[in-house]
Amino acid sequence: MTLFVTLGGIGMIFPASMSIGQTLGRRTPGAVSALLGGLQFLFGALASPLVGLFGENGSLPMALIMLIAVAAAGVALLALARPWQGKGEPAAAR
Repeated sequence: MTLFVTLGGIGMIFPASMSIGQTLGRRTPGAVSALLGGLQFLFGALASPLVGLFGENGSLPMALIMLIAVAAAGVALLALARPWQGKGEPAAAR
């Protein structure tokens, strides 16, 4: 059930984040698309072996890696986007 909820959330967040990224990089859409796609593959490739390092006996290692990734995303949002200051939005949207 937890995996279903998490993947449902990812299904809503990924398209929105891609749209925001494409809006911010509208001058070079191909480079932005490649960067976003490459980063998804990179983080997936880094997370998969980490799950295996913690054991193969249950779903707890996967849940911990997912929790760490969500926490890192939250920290990145707060540190980089700073939504309360209007950062991370295109200048035309302010």
